[in-house]
Amino acid sequence: MRLAFHAPVYVQGPEISLSPAALPWYAFLSTLRMLAAYVLSLSFSLFYGYKAARSRYAELFFLPLLDVLQSVPILSFLPVAVLALTAFLPERVGVELAAIFLIFTSQAWNLTFAWYQSLITIPQELREVSAIFRLRSYLRFRFLELPFAAIQLIWNSMMSWAGGWFFLMASEMFTVGARDYRLPGLGSYLQEAAYLGDTRALAWGLLTLIFLIVLLDQLVWRPLLAWAERFKLEMVESEGKTSSWFYKVLRGSFLWSAF
Repeated sequence: MRLAFHAPVYVQGPEISLSPAALPWYAFLSTLRMLAAYVLSLSFSLFYGYKAARSRYAELFFLPLLDVLQSVPILSFLPVAVLALTAFLPERVGVELAAIFLIFTSQAWNLTFAWYQSLITIPQELREVSAIFRLRSYLRFRFLELPFAAIQLIWNSMMSWAGGWFFLMASEMFTVGARDYRLPGLGSYLQEAAYLGDTRALAWGLLTLIFLIVLLDQLVWRPLLAWAERFKLEMVESEGKTSSWFYKVLRGSFLWSAF
């Protein structure tokens, strides 16, 4: 906080091009920030949720703390993160890390609670089987806990990405007076188009965002859900199975089988 008081009065932000040709690059940058935040969120969730589920004392402290943190409005983290990180890091690096941190705060809580809930609801008979086979911590994590939580983690990952898109837009267009902390991406593109009243560019930006969300749904999330069907615990086979055309293509691919 002390360093942040000495932030420069004027910060020159990047020039945002409203040409439709710039949208693929902006979409790529936005997706990379989302991916970085998701990897960070998943790593945090696996560690934090595991500690809370394995230790009674950790549970008494970790869960209330997590509940308090998730109730804090996410955008309230943004000025603190940007001003603090840019105070002792190169400006562009600090702003990038602040954007990733903001997306992380919108994704992590959801995943952590899902992982914790899965760990404490593993059926007793499965725990007994893992004990009989003497599965150590890593093997138990790989063959019991992670498969049991797979479906719930994937569904909550989709929810986390949905929330992350909104806060990505907010973090990319952050300005404070004469300090322009914007990042090149879909969020700053949409803000610039709206500020200049360019409805054509605004429409292109929205279409790109919708296309990107649908593309990820079809090529990432639905194939993952179809693959995770194998981890369902059912006495009778359910009728409404998740299907994915892309997953079927992958399963029939010689290159994918070889890989």
